[in-house]
Amino acid sequence: MRTAEPSAFTRARIAALVDRSLRESGALGVLPTPLDAVTATAALELVEAPGLRSDVLGAIWFEERTVFVNGAQSAPRRRFTQAHEIVHALCGWHYAALREDTEASLFGPARDAIEAEANAGAAMLIFQAGAFREHAAGLPCSLASVRRLAATFGASLHATLHHYVQTSPHPVAMLTVGRFPRRDATLPVWRRVESPGFRAAAAGAAVALDAGLQPSSPLRAVVEEARTANGVTAVVGAGPARLEVEAQYNRHAFLVLARPRA
Repeated sequence: MRTAEPSAFTRARIAALVDRSLRESGALGVLPTPLDAVTATAALELVEAPGLRSDVLGAIWFEERTVFVNGAQSAPRRRFTQAHEIVHALCGWHYAALREDTEASLFGPARDAIEAEANAGAAMLIFQAGAFREHAAGLPCSLASVRRLAATFGASLHATLHHYVQTSPHPVAMLTVGRFPRRDATLPVWRRVESPGFRAAAAGAAVALDAGLQPSSPLRAVVEEARTANGVTAVVGAGPARLEVEAQYNRHAFLVLARPRA
């Protein structure tokens, strides 16, 4: 399953707002990004709200310039939630869109697009594009490198892997796989992300991912092994469809990193 991403125009628009916010707050180049400084510079008040429902990670009260973050989250998830709500405040069109109490805006594609934009902007705040590229450039393509980057930027492994693949100059892809089998015994793929060069440079290897996670597939075997092992590496597919894959289980989902194997 591929999740819709903001258009190039919208990403550029958000990136300009994020860059300005980082510069004005003095956070540009500081790692991990001091989100509290960004929050203050944006004239927002941060409220830790451990009493929120477990499924509500954060919220923003536009009129009062107040950001609520569920304090029961892990530190990396809390940081991403705070960044997500900051981006809602930075993007003036989000206020207008979220005030519309129509079915289309609250439950339809418009709301999904707004949330995708906030997620994209949150990644820009946390990973600071230039800094992330610089740190990632000197590291091998592996989950170990992604863990190292996650520690540097104060982010979760999941968010870091997503950003790593999305911005990588190398042909690489990731899957987020659900841990519970569906009725047909397959494991659900919640998200698939590919680097810009993955399809072009690894068209044959992509076949191994497209095969899915059937009970008897090699990729499924790797994922199942990761349930009890701390990181699993294997080669799946054959010929031009060969992929080197790594899988890790984070107790919520399986994270899979895949790259063509020469």
